[in-house]
Amino acid sequence: MIIQECEDEKQNVEHSSSQEQHKLSLPAGSIYSDDEVIVLGPWQQLRQRFLSPVAFVLSRLGISANMLSFASVVFGLGFFLLAPFQFGIAFWLLIASILCDGLDGVEARLTKTNTATGAFTDMFCDQVVVTFSVAGLAWAGLIHPVLAILFVYIYTALVTFLVLHRMQHVSSKGLIRPSRMLLYAAIALYYFFKVDLLNYLLLFYLLTFPLVVLSFWRLKKAL
Repeated sequence: MIIQECEDEKQNVEHSSSQEQHKLSLPAGSIYSDDEVIVLGPWQQLRQRFLSPVAFVLSRLGISANMLSFASVVFGLGFFLLAPFQFGIAFWLLIASILCDGLDGVEARLTKTNTATGAFTDMFCDQVVVTFSVAGLAWAGLIHPVLAILFVYIYTALVTFLVLHRMQHVSSKGLIRPSRMLLYAAIALYYFFKVDLLNYLLLFYLLTFPLVVLSFWRLKKAL
């Protein structure tokens, strides 16, 4: 009986240690999966180094990280509203949105305000901008509406599930989100060179749908 209790306690300690190691393997305030952190972790550090001077100036001007997150949504809404009529102006509004998105996390880490609440706000605003961007492209006739809906669903589902993975300390190995930055790059390719790969990219992103099922299965098994 005593031996069994010791073994159970040892297993509990090992399980807790494994959960803690998994938690520490991810950058603070991020929702990177176990595989995404390999690439996106160093990219976050590089962005922190080069954008810190700009973030410092913005913080001195009284512009907070949350304000930058909300500004990215406003610029994203501008892209959505103008894309069918003035795509040139809409494109530069999208660039402004991406810049704000890149700076909010940098400033939060620089000013030591990178809280769970701020990370949630950043994640929510990112999702809204992605939705506005894809909706604007569909409205402008640049992508098929069905592909737009499927992409937003898959991307949002994976982001939401990754949050649950982290909260429940469930392995997220093998889960890779469709890259929104690659989508933005495809928009830039169309704007500057009139090379339209948008529908092909969204079709390729459909291959990530099985990852939604895998994530759901892991979470269901863990609960």
